[in-house]
Amino acid sequence: MDNKKLINDLVKSIGGKELDSYEEKVEFWKKEFLKKSSLNWSDKIIEAESNFLKSCLIKKKVLNCYNIKSLAPVDEKYNEKIIIYDSNVDSMTVDALVIPASFDITGSKDRKLHELYYCNGIKLRKKILSIMSGEKLQKNEVLITRSYNVLADYIMHVNYDNIRESIINIMECARVNMIKTLVICLDNSIEQLVEIYDVIRDYLSKFDIMFDKVILSIENKEVLEKFIEKLKEEV
Repeated sequence: MDNKKLINDLVKSIGGKELDSYEEKVEFWKKEFLKKSSLNWSDKIIEAESNFLKSCLIKKKVLNCYNIKSLAPVDEKYNEKIIIYDSNVDSMTVDALVIPASFDITGSKDRKLHELYYCNGIKLRKKILSIMSGEKLQKNEVLITRSYNVLADYIMHVNYDNIRESIINIMECARVNMIKTLVICLDNSIEQLVEIYDVIRDYLSKFDIMFDKVILSIENKEVLEKFIEKLKEEV
């Protein structure tokens, strides 16, 4: 499928003017996606968006979560189970992806979305809203939905308030739903990453058999490098 043609079809269907570059058209779609009016897009527009997003996914290299290696050494007891990784996880085959909850379910005025919300398109936003029925996601609460355009079975949406409680709730949700492989997308400080790492190790000490891979996907490259160095010092 031709990405350029598909994004052009999508932009035209949502009333966009002719834009010169592929990048401009993608940015236009993202801005329209954030608007409340996008929830009323017709089936034809939703199909156009879905075709574009599928074409983007097809062009990416598929990553099997069982084959990837940690970028940093971890506790020897969990060196095959806890994986430190970068942000390139949107084409990873995994049971669940964990991402910060969108504004739709937190009631936040912050219009910034995690990139994986765009990857899943308007179908995911509408699904979230239908489940929540206008209610806000409570502190540390986890909402699990199916995914729509990534290679994960589920998306877990988390309202991060207390890091420790949020991570425990993520692990509990995964265990209860028989999710054995999960990616937790993080954009935290070094101190918080250390706490998250410790919480996961403590949880696995009780429920090790329930999990195959817990992948910490760290968004910020500079923070990732510093975290890798810190883990190297501890091993």
